[in-house]
Order: sequence, then structure tokens, then C-alpha cells
Amino acid sequence: MTTQLQPLNGGQSLVYTRTNIRRAFPDFDDTDIAGMYRDFGELLVTRTDGTTQNFPAKPIADAYKTFTGRLPNFFSYLGPNHRGPSIWRNNCYVVLKGWHYQRQGMADTFNAIAQRKWVDKFTLIQDEATLVSLLDRFDLGYLVSPDGKIKQRTDFGLGSDLDHNDEPEPEPFCSCGSFRRQQASLKEIQMEIPGYEPCCKHIAWFKRFREYLVRRSQLIEEQRGHNATKATAWFYAPPEIGEQHGKFSIIYTNHGQNAPITKWKYYRPEETFTEDNAWDLFDSMIENGYVPFPHTALPSIAHAFKNV
Repeated sequence: MTTQLQPLNGGQSLVYTRTNIRRAFPDFDDTDIAGMYRDFGELLVTRTDGTTQNFPAKPIADAYKTFTGRLPNFFSYLGPNHRGPSIWRNNCYVVLKGWHYQRQGMADTFNAIAQRKWVDKFTLIQDEATLVSLLDRFDLGYLVSPDGKIKQRTDFGLGSDLDHNDEPEPEPFCSCGSFRRQQASLKEIQMEIPGYEPCCKHIAWFKRFREYLVRRSQLIEEQRGHNATKATAWFYAPPEIGEQHGKFSIIYTNHGQNAPITKWKYYRPEETFTEDNAWDLFDSMIENGYVPFPHTALPSIAHAFKNV
């Protein structure tokens, strides 16, 4: 008596993709596949020649979880002039795609120009669906709520909170397709990954950026007159066409953030840093008591990177 294998359901189809199998098992050949099926603790892959391969399901599910919640580089979701997320309403923020930092000359593209046009106008849009439609239409970015959306209420008054004790806790939200697909198939995903909650790289980036801002603000608060004695200034040159990485450069001083250019030094000039190093470098700066500034925030040293 043979067991009839069932096709993957919606949640399983998100978890057990060819790319996730390859992330878990780099030698996996993702060509000539006829079908994929779950069978107890394994994933069965059948090929067009009739052969079958069995893979343990857990490493693939772990690869899916890791990839879905991955942290993009610092510049991936910065807006024009190194602008961070823009607050909207209901505990939601607009996270802009980093169009200005993907390649040299990208500031002149349609998407980057559209960002500069709309970046200060999102709060004028009252309706969430209208805002998300705008973000999607011009590929500007995403609406995110890492801590969950707060519902608008009109019944505030004496004792009004007592009537809402049974309301569920706000849940994280992102308007991206990945997050929405996870929401739609959450129960099925949780059958594969117990306790799983939807996540995405946009929320991961937002939380990391918020953590960076909090730590930087705390360091500034500790400075006399809120003027940093130990400071760094950073500059990022996006990659040229045909290059994979840009160049991330840093200068530093122990003589105050407003010190003349002669009091600043390049940080490890013999090394080449890229966008992939930025998060760790910012952590190192703050841990060592140096307040990081974008070079445009300090006019006295703004020209230091003109030859970079």
C-alpha cells in the first residue's frame, strides 16, 4: 500500500523553495525538478527523470527564517540626504528605498526624484491604502510598523480604556509582499516552524537603525553642552557602474566636532571599507565614545572627502 504525497500548501511553498534548499544545502541542483513534497521530517524532491532526493526539513526551514529576517546594509533604506524613516500615523513609518546609494548617478533617476518630491508630503495622506498605493506606484519604499499599528479611536473619555482590555496586542506590520504572504499563510508556516511570527528585512533594518539612533543620542547626551569632544565624520560613495561595492570612508578627531580640518585624521586609511562594514563600524565608534556624523553635518570638514 503506497502513501499519496500531497503538494506543498501555501505556507510550505514559502518555506521550501529551491533557493532555500540551496541556502541550506549549497550543493543542491535546482534544475529538472518535477515536484516537492513534505513527508514527516523530510522534504522529498522528485526530478523529471523519476529519481527522488530526501532532505531533512529543519535546515531548510531555518534557512528560510534566517533569510527572511536578514539585516540589509546601512544604506539600503536611507532616503535623500541620509534621511531615515518618516513617521506617518498610527505608529507607522515610511521606510524609503535607498535609490540614492545604489549606484553613482542614481540621484537623477525617476525613483530618486520621486522620493525627493514626496518625502515631506506623506503626512498629508490620510488613508493607509492610498499611501501604500503611492509607495508601490513609484517604488518609493514601504509602510512599516515594527511595534504594531495603533488603531485610531474616537471614544476617549473617563474610563474609556477599561472597555478595551480585551483588545489584542498590536502586531508588527510591513506593506511589502513578503510580509503579506507570510500573514496570509501564517498558520501553515507555524506548522513547519512552531512559534514563527512574520518578519522581513525592512522591519529588521528599521529596528537596527532605531537602535543606532538611540545609542548615538545617548552618547550625545553625555557630552558637555551636547558637543562631542570625540567625533567621527563619514562619507559614502556609491559603487560605479560595473562595481559591486561602494566606498565608506571615515575621519575622526579628539578635539571636538567643530575642530578645523587639520585636527582630523583618516581612520585606518590603508583599508578599504564598504557599505557592508557600516553597521559594525558605527557600533565600534559609539562603543569607543565617538559620536558619528555624516560629513554634510559638519561644514568645517565637508570638503575632506572631495577626492574620495
